[in-house]
Amino acid sequence: MRRVQKLACATGVAAAVVCATVQPAQAYTPTVKPHAATMAVIDDTTYFIGGDGKVYLSGWDVQAASGATRATPTPLSGLPSGVRAQSIAAGYHFALVVGSDGKAYGTGVNGLGQLTDTSADHSQDLKPTLTPLAGLPSGVSAKAVAAGFSFSLVLGSDGKVYGTGQNSNGELTTAVPFGASYKLTPLTGLPSGVRATAIDAGTFQTVVLGSDGRVYGAGYGERGSLTSTTPLKQLTAFTGLPVGLSVKAVAVSDENVVLLGSDGHVWVTGDNTYGELGLGTVDSNDHRLPRKIPGIDQAVAIDAGHYNVLAVDQYGVVYGTGANFANSLGDLGSPVAVAEALRVAPGQPSKARIVEVASGASDTLVRDADGVVLGVGYNGQSQLTGTGNRSELTAFAGQRISAYKAPTVSGTAKVGSTLTAKNGSWSVKPTAYSYQWYRGSTAVSGATSATYKLTSADKGRKIKVRVKGTRTSFTSGTAYSAATGTVG
Repeated sequence: MRRVQKLACATGVAAAVVCATVQPAQAYTPTVKPHAATMAVIDDTTYFIGGDGKVYLSGWDVQAASGATRATPTPLSGLPSGVRAQSIAAGYHFALVVGSDGKAYGTGVNGLGQLTDTSADHSQDLKPTLTPLAGLPSGVSAKAVAAGFSFSLVLGSDGKVYGTGQNSNGELTTAVPFGASYKLTPLTGLPSGVRATAIDAGTFQTVVLGSDGRVYGAGYGERGSLTSTTPLKQLTAFTGLPVGLSVKAVAVSDENVVLLGSDGHVWVTGDNTYGELGLGTVDSNDHRLPRKIPGIDQAVAIDAGHYNVLAVDQYGVVYGTGANFANSLGDLGSPVAVAEALRVAPGQPSKARIVEVASGASDTLVRDADGVVLGVGYNGQSQLTGTGNRSELTAFAGQRISAYKAPTVSGTAKVGSTLTAKNGSWSVKPTAYSYQWYRGSTAVSGATSATYKLTSADKGRKIKVRVKGTRTSFTSGTAYSAATGTVG
């Protein structure tokens, strides 16, 4: 979520998390998950959207039948030319992407139709490239995606939720035991007039946020995580939240559902075996009634990992509770029974507040307001890039600086006037810029500052500028402005 405001500095947080005035939109700044998730992590694979609109993968490659691993971010293939990824989700060895063309795409394993399968014998067990999912009605575009263990959800622009894949516990609200006719099929249960506004999925459960601010669940919610102890065959409203409290975001794990309340607090249902509820104690009871995690105020983003809960507060501090398998919450010990702040490793190129978080079984990812992606936890398949496990949040190697809004030129195209380069917006905020002005396609000798005074040699020509963005430890990027009108 992009916020421009002055923030009081939080105490007791690693020095790499800086509390200051949030900068204007100069870097890729995602919105609160799950409305538009730009990162995902599951098992041995991590994903994030780059400023160039591509989805980058590291770790186990879902598109490689040979089981190859990638030690640096590698783009997924399959999106049509000109289509940019807008949000992503990850299931067990498959990935989902919402494209800027309004289509939902999937790649990876498809043995249960989780990526849809229109073949007569349902033989499309693997989709090696991002391929459109089948089943959305004509005129309905995809707004968000969510992935369970072996099923997929798509939030349609019509306010309905569509699902495909495994349906062993009613998570797709249909009588088909396994699969929903291998194509996206509407889920049932939302009250008349209520539109779905956000979705998420756990192993065998679906959770939907309604336009009425209420939460609805279907499938099997272990430990009472759907505020029910029995499987739900249609979307059913959660119970137990305080009267008058609406919900702003939802997140789901194996045995917990996490809710971001309109009061800024984080509410959790389900398991507390590892202290997921942040109460300072652990137990193996079913927690059907949502409980508020103490110590987290004014949360702006949430996620649920494998037996843990993550939240980001308004100061850009990310907190975790619950299991800490493979140090997925960093060096905080295990279990983490009260909310504690994750630490950024010393010397990292991240100096801005955290704005998004994503968690899996043994890894946690964050993205800061400068667009930098960092990870902590297990790195056995290089899913956090490079080698060696991470005990503190560490920046991904191989991140690219790329412009997602091209530079522009201001000023009057007339001899004697001065043109000024505007830097545009970048996937990772550069710490330095350099410039080269062009007369047509020819570089103007010595014209390497942010401004350029037009001379008689420019008359009758068109001018543009090349901007190069650099930042230590990142691959530099260049972008060109559009040309001016003909210089008079």
